[in-house]
Amino acid sequence: MPPLTFSEGFAIAAGLVQLFVAAVFLRFRHGRPEWGLGWWGVTYLAAGIMNTGAPVLLAAMHSPLGDGFQLLYLVLGVSAMGTLVAGGRLYTGHPKPGPWVAFGLTWLAYLALISARSLWQGWENLVANAFTGLLFAYLGYLSLGAMRREPGAGHGIAAAMLCLYIPLVAGAFALGFNQIELRYWSAVPFALAGLGVMSGTMGRMRAHLRDLNESLEQRVMGRTREMREIIASLESFNSMVSHDLRGPLGGMSGLSAVALSALEEGDIPRARRLFEAVQKQSVNLSELVSDLLALARVANVEVRTQPVALATLVEESVQQLELSHGEGHARPLQVAPLPVVRGDKALLRQALINLLGNALKFSRRAAQPQVRVWAETHDGGVKVTVQDNGVGFDAARRADLFAPFKRLHEDRDFEGTGLGLTLVQRIVARHGGRVGAESQVGQGATFWFWLPDTESTT
Repeated sequence: MPPLTFSEGFAIAAGLVQLFVAAVFLRFRHGRPEWGLGWWGVTYLAAGIMNTGAPVLLAAMHSPLGDGFQLLYLVLGVSAMGTLVAGGRLYTGHPKPGPWVAFGLTWLAYLALISARSLWQGWENLVANAFTGLLFAYLGYLSLGAMRREPGAGHGIAAAMLCLYIPLVAGAFALGFNQIELRYWSAVPFALAGLGVMSGTMGRMRAHLRDLNESLEQRVMGRTREMREIIASLESFNSMVSHDLRGPLGGMSGLSAVALSALEEGDIPRARRLFEAVQKQSVNLSELVSDLLALARVANVEVRTQPVALATLVEESVQQLELSHGEGHARPLQVAPLPVVRGDKALLRQALINLLGNALKFSRRAAQPQVRVWAETHDGGVKVTVQDNGVGFDAARRADLFAPFKRLHEDRDFEGTGLGLTLVQRIVARHGGRVGAESQVGQGATFWFWLPDTESTT
């Protein structure tokens, strides 16, 4: 085998670089598949094979099997450019049309050049390199666009190396390189372009890791803050639950003991009064446990969203309230036309039962009790309002309304567990909404909740 020429040595050196670049791209292709690194890897694997084996391939082309080797060389070369364009579009954020479309269009373009090769007899290699240069310029242009969208990610280096193909090949032609030497020499800027994209990829990965680290730190800090709040809330919750459960249980125990003594003494009327008090305490305790279970359920249940007619939910809530408080309990209620929203029907019913129940309870002492319900489209969602003309509350204590066990009225005036509004707030929060209230003492109260994504209005 004759000694290697200078151009062949350049081609082999460039081919080794291309194989190295291919190994890097193929190694990291799964890390960011949307960058098209697998396509780049195939590109430089094919180019590396062609250039490291250039002298052998050239000799084989002059053998009896020369036509077959020429066809192999052509297929490898055009396929390398097809995968280069496909990977370049993915790398610069152009996933549509898909990479296989880009690959196919590149193949069609080269086939058109081959079909018209008679037009530039003797200049086939130069024309092919010129068209290849245009493709490199196109990828460089895409990289410049990506640099503007994603500054500091290494796209500038990739663009510079891709665009370097044109002046280097043009310079080789100006120096008088023949077609074979030009073919070998073009492997150099091809390899440099791969190194540029590889360097840019490392820069993008560093930037991506930096963003991930910053995001992770923020998430960890947020989670830590949430956990501290949860722990503090649980401690407070446990303390309040212990107090609110211990009180009724202790009272029931004491009253039962006194009632039994009264029975032993034959004081039936007194024993009856005491057992009635025990029965009332047991009802309060049952309500407290039910509210605690409902509160726990809201925190853990899966929210199943579906179209929900609020008018139907109000009717069902009224039926529930009248079932538990007696027929006619909800007579003061006036309901305007209500929309359809997306939400969990069971949870939203529970929220309305609590809001309507509160409004009816706190307005029962008014000369003419009145509770109004209406809704309006607001901020891309629906705002549902429940207004009463009851005793109202001190606006300065608004922050305590939705806190568990915080009651703004005395137990002797209005019964309750202090969990109803907490339950409403958590149900609405699970739907991505918000709650609020306005009032003045003695002037009634207005409670509202907002849910996103109103589906339709009737």
